[in-house]
Amino acid sequence: MGKNSSESSISRSARRAIIFGAGQYFDEMPFIPADAYVIAADGGYDHVVSLGITPHAFIGDKDSLLEELPEDSATRIIELPSEKDDSDLMAAVRYAWSMGVREFEFFGVSGGRVDHSFANIQIAAKISSFGGAAFLHADHTIITVISNAIMTFPGGYVSSKRPISIFAYSSTCKHVSIEGLKYGVDDIEMNNLDPLGLSNEFLPDTPVTIAVDGGSLVIMYPSEAPTPRIIFHVDNRTDFGNITQEVSSRLYSEQSSGSKRGRHAVQ
Repeated sequence: MGKNSSESSISRSARRAIIFGAGQYFDEMPFIPADAYVIAADGGYDHVVSLGITPHAFIGDKDSLLEELPEDSATRIIELPSEKDDSDLMAAVRYAWSMGVREFEFFGVSGGRVDHSFANIQIAAKISSFGGAAFLHADHTIITVISNAIMTFPGGYVSSKRPISIFAYSSTCKHVSIEGLKYGVDDIEMNNLDPLGLSNEFLPDTPVTIAVDGGSLVIMYPSEAPTPRIIFHVDNRTDFGNITQEVSSRLYSEQSSGSKRGRHAVQ
């Protein structure tokens, strides 16, 4: 592993952000620590309100919002335009990161539209590459991404044969090692065209270690597992970027008078 190491056992001094999205919700009741910063990303506000929670911030373009935002609310309102590069969830992460948050839990970010679910995994991958930790709560499953890191679970908390899947997110993941699961590997290379890590299994009373040095792994594990300890070997970068409120100059509209440039331009 590299020289620059930072540790997240969900114990780093930065506060944790709990972000609610407009996706599908399952029967898991979110646990919100007293010191957590709660953000409603657009339609996630409806679910937060149904739990009797007043979020610290609302961020979104209101396109999936059913409830009206009260004018006298203690919630900070950051309204975004409908046409922009950032999704509402990405904007929420940028906002929380700017306040020093490096640990995120997401609810309502899977199910429904598959493209949104995939985009949210991309957000988790970006957080990981910056030295942060993101946990996406799905249907009895938690999804996280580790980049140049070691992730460990203590033994004895997950029933034997419960599934865990580990996929290469990067085109190539080097020096991948897995210990304590039914199928282990030692210092191998994985790639994102081969689902080698599908359907591994927990063993009874056995600690688990998953490590990668040279790439990012997507890890999907049962929601009853304890929060894993993660040791990052990447710099904890402070500049996650500002919230974008406009469409990138890299994009063009077929309805505009702009023309294609580059190798795929029609001659």
